[in-house]
Amino acid sequence: MAMINVNRQTNDMFYRYKMPKLTAKVEGTGNGIKTVLVNVSAIAKALNRPPTYVTKFFGCELGAQVQMNAKEDRYIVNGAHDCEKLQNLLDGFIKRFVLCPKCDNPETKLNVRKRNGGEIHQVCAACGHSGTIIMASHKLTTYIAKNPPDAETKSEAAPETKTKDRSKNKKTTSHTSGTNRDSDEGSPNESNGKANGTSKTGGGGDDDDGDHDDEDWGDDLSSAVTELNHQIKGMIQTDDLDKPLPERCDQFNRLVEKKKNEQKLNDIDTIKDLVAEAERLEIMEQAPFIVGQCVFTENILKDIDEYKLILTKLCTKNAKGQKYLLHAVEALIGEHDEIRLKIFNKKTMSKILLKFYDEDIIEEDTFYIWHEKASKRFANKAKAKEIREMSNEFIQWLRTAEESSDEDDDDDNKPEPEIDFTHAAGSGIEVKVESVNKPPVDEKIEFNGEIIDVDNI
Repeated sequence: MAMINVNRQTNDMFYRYKMPKLTAKVEGTGNGIKTVLVNVSAIAKALNRPPTYVTKFFGCELGAQVQMNAKEDRYIVNGAHDCEKLQNLLDGFIKRFVLCPKCDNPETKLNVRKRNGGEIHQVCAACGHSGTIIMASHKLTTYIAKNPPDAETKSEAAPETKTKDRSKNKKTTSHTSGTNRDSDEGSPNESNGKANGTSKTGGGGDDDDGDHDDEDWGDDLSSAVTELNHQIKGMIQTDDLDKPLPERCDQFNRLVEKKKNEQKLNDIDTIKDLVAEAERLEIMEQAPFIVGQCVFTENILKDIDEYKLILTKLCTKNAKGQKYLLHAVEALIGEHDEIRLKIFNKKTMSKILLKFYDEDIIEEDTFYIWHEKASKRFANKAKAKEIREMSNEFIQWLRTAEESSDEDDDDDNKPEPEIDFTHAAGSGIEVKVESVNKPPVDEKIEFNGEIIDVDNI
């Protein structure tokens, strides 16, 4: 099996962290086509991560469903995907969830702190760096929070043991069930455990080993069921995606407000996190509107300058998002009387739209689409129409500028005309200017009956 560097970006010839090169096999045809990750378990072992994490990461990146069977060591991603593409995606997984952000060493370990709301903690054994992985950085974080590394390892190793324990302890369970019911009422878990242990020993029906096996079997079973539920739910969608669109937008809005209050909205990493969170919540189209409502004030021209980076990031290649950003301006004018008095005039409206245009935040076609039809969703119908009337001057300028640009392009493509004119000077001398495109005439001189070519002298 070919081995490659865990961090393929390193050029160190003595780099010692290796992993198998990913191999995959496409099976099936038509709608049933799928890609089997042949050696993902070996790769996951080299990375010290569960194979379910790698498989789930592929599913998130490719937008495909995955099938994970730890017992049969079979991991599948729906659809046909070549090895090179998957290997490149694996590099992304390694960078996000394996390499230490401080020393780029893969000797890291993940653990989930449920007391802190499912926070994913990463510790590097090489440099000692300790930090948390931002939940909004990738969809996989939700799966990891619900399926901690220790639980994943346990669920992969446990199935056969559980089956044996169940048959072995069936009798023990029947003997102790009545006592357990009596001792469970109104007592904490710890005291229940002691009371149960005493009643079992006193009953004389089973020995200590049987009691121990019975308790382990009960714990393992509940853990397995919970784990199975998490896996099934994780394969379908996250809890957040179960929420209606307004709730997801409100969740994103709270995050934007928080970052604004912390004065981090211009921070590159924060912007990346916000974009990732908008993608995870599947609200990329609405995200510019939410950010606009959060940051736009009566000094909107300065606001656009200040938050240009995040607005550009959210609106690039996102025509609907650009339109929603214009709707944010509508909402600002429609909802705030004081702001409306200061910015709602032809001059300021033209400046606002021109600012969006000059900063490459909003494209020409989006302006035209927005201007054509007034919507009453963000301001009342009359106000929406008035806003567009105030924008007529800018839209007209935009169309004129576009037409002039097209004409200039046409002129550039036309052949240069020949210059041929006669100028009569006061001296009566006739001057004729030949076309610059006319080929030069060879200059030759006749001397003593011979033709001499000047160029060949």
